[in-house]
Amino acid sequence: MYLHGKMAESLGLLEENLIPIQRCKEVFKKFKTLHSNENRVKFFLKLMLNYGMIPQVCPDSKNAEKSTELRKQGNEKYMSNSLTNYLCIDVLKLYTKSIAYAPCTSEELALAYANRSAVLKQIHKYKECIEDIDRALALPYPNNLRSKLYFRKIQCLSILKHPKTEDVIKEAQNWLDSMSLDDISHKKTNNMFISAKKISVSNTSNEQSIVKQSPLPELKQCNKEVPCASDAITIKYNQKYGRHIVATRDINIGEIIAIEKPYSLILNPNNLQTHCSNCLEVCWANIPCNYCIYAMYCSEECKALGWTKYHDIECKVFPYLFKINLVKYYQFSVRLAIQAVKENNNIQNLEEELKEVENCDDPRTKGFSKNGTFESDAYRSVLSLVTNVEKQSLQDLFKRSAEASFTLYYLATRTDIFGSSMKDLSELIENTDAIFVGGLILRHLQLIPPNAHPFTEEYKTTSVARGVALTPFLSLFNHSCNPNILRVSRTAHIVVYSTYPIKKDEQIFDTYGHLYTEQPKSIRDLVLLTKFNFTCDCVACTENWPLFSELKLKQQLNLGINPLLTWQNYPKYARMAREGNVFNKDMIDDLLQMFQLVYNTLQMPHWAVAEISEIFKRVYSLSGNRFDIPEL
Repeated sequence: MYLHGKMAESLGLLEENLIPIQRCKEVFKKFKTLHSNENRVKFFLKLMLNYGMIPQVCPDSKNAEKSTELRKQGNEKYMSNSLTNYLCIDVLKLYTKSIAYAPCTSEELALAYANRSAVLKQIHKYKECIEDIDRALALPYPNNLRSKLYFRKIQCLSILKHPKTEDVIKEAQNWLDSMSLDDISHKKTNNMFISAKKISVSNTSNEQSIVKQSPLPELKQCNKEVPCASDAITIKYNQKYGRHIVATRDINIGEIIAIEKPYSLILNPNNLQTHCSNCLEVCWANIPCNYCIYAMYCSEECKALGWTKYHDIECKVFPYLFKINLVKYYQFSVRLAIQAVKENNNIQNLEEELKEVENCDDPRTKGFSKNGTFESDAYRSVLSLVTNVEKQSLQDLFKRSAEASFTLYYLATRTDIFGSSMKDLSELIENTDAIFVGGLILRHLQLIPPNAHPFTEEYKTTSVARGVALTPFLSLFNHSCNPNILRVSRTAHIVVYSTYPIKKDEQIFDTYGHLYTEQPKSIRDLVLLTKFNFTCDCVACTENWPLFSELKLKQQLNLGINPLLTWQNYPKYARMAREGNVFNKDMIDDLLQMFQLVYNTLQMPHWAVAEISEIFKRVYSLSGNRFDIPEL
């Protein structure tokens, strides 16, 4: 089994102690008899205690020297190459990382903000540039360098035609008057401030060229049982499909099925310098957590909200998880546990919540609130999601239990979530509240992989994961290699559109992996079996539909014509979609009409249906989250 860094070392100690005394089989045999996540965690904690398996970890923290080193790396990149927009973003990331490492209220923090402001001006992010300048000036920024910041700020205000430009010039002059400079230097600096106001504004169009999301769409009629969904669907249950989603009426192409706000979101670690850790929005001028280096925010408001919701506790745990390489899903498992405890006010209420969900005798309504609805913002909806624990191998379950136990150890010994931080493993093993939460963390590690969705953004010509979202309702959709819905990630929501006409009583399918057009059935089967423990029986699989390239070659040879070219605007729409251009409503309606006609005319599978379907999906995805690199 694959293990991570320090955790692998700790489990190595276990094997060294077990193998010589022939106890390895005995340990696994006993572990196999355990039937609750709490008992599994407690069992592994005892192993940690008996065999000294506590990882010796020194997590990264605020560090002035590291901040300086990162800032110097940014300076070298900024000065040594001919600047491109992509190089500017690389430099910006280094400065932002320097900001994360800089101790609060330090000169290093001020210098990092100041240097980042230069890059922000270079990529025409003038408002963000001014914000960074103000942050630097409010900190112990060296007096002999302040004239450059004032000059840059006045330039940005002039470009923006800001009404307070004169006030800032006066502020700069007041600062200048307080400095001990000779007359020549004083006059030269003063003239520099005045001239900054006259800067050319001919290149200000980039400031207004940001592609903004259209307003969040609305459901025409909300579902009585599922508030985030359309009344065109219902939840059903049977032995074969479990809980699944079925149409209650005919659904048209492009119709909105659901608009769900995730119960929780977590940012991919590689996006830390360019996105907000709370709302996950793109941000070129992130501000840091005051205490750790692993959370950055788009605003003081998001910073305060994240702190209240979960970061006040996870802030002390994440540094350890990063150090032993337990990131992403592992961090998410902790965040969910923290949110659950806070939502229910205390652990005792949370235990009652779990009992109610576990004792529900109707599998269709498992996780429903007491008012008879399935709520996206309720933890009991999360508790109702499948864990597939019965399908896990003993080795995988043992590994997950190890990961949950190490995670719980840091949660219990570094935070006061259980009343006060615990001193050692002996105290932790005897604390029933901690063991219960450890069981929840293990449950999260089981339910996140089959239920969480990527929270995506459009980057260049494809969709990439901005982070991970746990959306209880969307987790109820079953898989097809030719799905009839599309998920589009928006600010704080995921919007679900129908991608084919759906008849009344037909099941509505999402996709968990590759489409039939992308990978052969053998590879799709392997991925689904490995990650989700099932074999797909959708029409594309049972009939073994060919790949897109095979379909197009065969069908074009047979027909000798391209049915898509009968529509005059199709080539233009296809080009615009691939280039990432914005569509207006009339163009989208025109494309939908084309799609409907193609779908009605041609028999599936057909390459033309597959191609226009991908264009349609791209158009809708472009209405959601985007990561556009600013131009110079």
